[in-house]
Amino acid sequence: MAAAGRPSWWRRWRLRAWARDGARLLLLLLLLGSVQGPWHVRAGQAVEYLKREHSLSKPYQGVGTSSSSLWNLMGNAMVMTQYIRLTPDMQSKQGALWNRVPCFLKDWELQVHFKIHGQGKKNLHGDGLAIWYTKDRMQPARIPLHLSHGEQRLSQL
Repeated sequence: MAAAGRPSWWRRWRLRAWARDGARLLLLLLLLGSVQGPWHVRAGQAVEYLKREHSLSKPYQGVGTSSSSLWNLMGNAMVMTQYIRLTPDMQSKQGALWNRVPCFLKDWELQVHFKIHGQGKKNLHGDGLAIWYTKDRMQPARIPLHLSHGEQRLSQL
């Protein structure tokens, strides 16, 4: 059921964003995320559009494995039906999930939900967690790294 004053998810999905400019978006989503497109103002209300080609939702069947998948896996990433594991519970492992589809949205919002599991959770033996917005996709990198010209780091935990 849609919240009062907001269109249903189906309507938001159907109403495609009209703003088309910008560079190629290559989005590394760490576990579960969604990109929401431009906001239009109608009668004083902001309306957002969910872009399915840049979103993930359960079950994750076929993510990164089929030729029709909109996502690529890299490193130690592993897809299960209920979650995506980026790395095993060991130090110095890397995993990534990259979107194959360029995004030409002028304005967008990223929502990410993640959980830390395993024995290392007690002492947080992990090497870091980052979200990158890059021009070139599927490039392995260690964190921290010196950013190439034109790249912007969205977040590093």
